[in-house]
Amino acid sequence: MDSRIATFLAMPPLEPLRHLTTDLGVQGYVVGGCLRDLLLGREVNDVDIAVAGGAERLAYSFAQRVGGTFFWLDEERGHARVVTRREGAVVTVDFAPLRGESINADLELRDFTINALAIPLAEPQEVIDPLGGQTDILRRNVRACSSRAFVDDPLRLVRAYRFAAVLGFGIDEATVAMIPGHAPLLTRVAGERIREELFRILAIPAAAVSFRQMGETGLLTAILGTDQKAVALAVTTLAGVEEIAGRFSLSDRQLDARLRDRLAQDVQEGVTVLSLMKLAGLAWRCVIPHGITIDRLKLGTAAGSLMGLLSSVDSIPPGVADAQSCYRYFSGHEPAGLELPLQAHALGLITEDHCRELVAFCLRSYIPRGARLLLTGEDVMALLGIQPGRAVGAALEILREAQSLGNVTTAHEASACLAKKLLTTKDPMS
Repeated sequence: MDSRIATFLAMPPLEPLRHLTTDLGVQGYVVGGCLRDLLLGREVNDVDIAVAGGAERLAYSFAQRVGGTFFWLDEERGHARVVTRREGAVVTVDFAPLRGESINADLELRDFTINALAIPLAEPQEVIDPLGGQTDILRRNVRACSSRAFVDDPLRLVRAYRFAAVLGFGIDEATVAMIPGHAPLLTRVAGERIREELFRILAIPAAAVSFRQMGETGLLTAILGTDQKAVALAVTTLAGVEEIAGRFSLSDRQLDARLRDRLAQDVQEGVTVLSLMKLAGLAWRCVIPHGITIDRLKLGTAAGSLMGLLSSVDSIPPGVADAQSCYRYFSGHEPAGLELPLQAHALGLITEDHCRELVAFCLRSYIPRGARLLLTGEDVMALLGIQPGRAVGAALEILREAQSLGNVTTAHEASACLAKKLLTTKDPMS
């Protein structure tokens, strides 16, 4: 047995689970991706257990023994999860009944050979590997377990590219040859499941490579409903977004750090600002209405809103824009920010100098809605002698613009600005 697997089995949470299977007289197996990752020297915090009868009982007893949290993933199918901790890190252990009459039959029904590995918990000796998965791991090769792999679950068509991208593997030629004929099956896969796989690929720095390969096999056509020639051109745009986002700099360490933080920010679970930029660039070049992409991938409200803004970057203010034009642009396009000029530059709509000007304003000067201002709402009400309501919000908007433009820098100046604008007019606020 590989020493990394042996060490893993001898440590919590696997060590108490092994004893528990003996106590309960249940045959359980560690299966799938965790064994693959151990053989690759990758960190493992997600473990899959296949159980020959009594999966629910084993999972519940395991949760009690290690003080973990038990909950159902799919009660009807007997799939459960236990969340526990190991050296401060969260570890999830998923339990499911064996598919088929034996562990070998179960493994043959899995997606790819690199995931079709098992080792018994009770008496671990050698890895059970009926399909040559360990050889494929050594060769860094993604290979389908059977000719029915994509029929059984068409999402595996996209997952093949995700494994290749994340692990740095290639895809077996025979497996690639199967993909075009099965690509239309993706129309029956829920958008949420496709979104999860696509955004895992988009999170990779060189996602364009995988998207180009998916375009060549017809997968992107099946997902986005556009022709293959348009996809090929659009992938070049996606690569451009990656290139600009990867090298863009304001030559200021603090501002560059804030820029990177913004691009890495989650808009919804598993969907970052940068990954949305890549997808929006692809859709823009394919002339796919952003609403179609949002609906097909079931993007949430926040991600859908940002996707729409990133798809309409042709409204960028002209070059050498004054500060007020910059302010009004960003204010009119919230919740988007510096990603808009970056996207416009990547799409060839503005120059790099113009992009740098807008990004610098956004980071150095622009104050977004909801940010802390020099005066609070209570301060404004006391200053202007008004009650809570729209007038307070309007006054704070005036102050936000004045601060963003650098016209006021202290609370005293902010008070003087509002007093001058709102208390000396012919129709003062009330």
